[in-house]
Amino acid sequence: MRLSPPGNLRFTQARSFDVVYGGGEANVAVSLANYGMPVDFVTRLPKNDIGESCIRLLRQHDVGVGKIVRGGERLGIYYLEVGAAQRASVVIYDRANSSLATVEPGMIDWKEAFGDADWFHWTGITPAISAGAAAVCLEAVKTAKDMGLTVSCDMNFRPSFGTGAEGRRGNAGAGPPLRRGCRQ
Repeated sequence: MRLSPPGNLRFTQARSFDVVYGGGEANVAVSLANYGMPVDFVTRLPKNDIGESCIRLLRQHDVGVGKIVRGGERLGIYYLEVGAAQRASVVIYDRANSSLATVEPGMIDWKEAFGDADWFHWTGITPAISAGAAAVCLEAVKTAKDMGLTVSCDMNFRPSFGTGAEGRRGNAGAGPPLRRGCRQ
């Protein structure tokens, strides 16, 4: 979830924030759906009204949400102060202890999730969030390859993520989308 001050206000000037749900993989899923491709989004979201808001937005864009796993305490957040004129944009990440940061191998049944898929896409943001998210992403990639799916990746480099352990402290997106196979 992205929170931004309205207009070109700075964080210190804001008294309210606009809410946008998205992320690297969610954006790919919505784009594929906009082109008429059947697509599912697989992630872990909290079982609360914020998680439900995200699911409803994806559903509005014709993205399948039936494979989303519910759990964890909160949705990952990043704050965006949109730049203006000579002032650069500023991003603050708050994704530690989010539903995806606390995901562990085995929480998502990848064989079931990939049952009718022919393509699996992930971004480098997802495994950067935590060791658990990295392990789950690797679990997904291995299962996808074993099942004969095409696997694609957008490394989606963010210098602000840092490296190594630094890069695993709460800086990733929502989770990977699946493109379902065409049906006759």
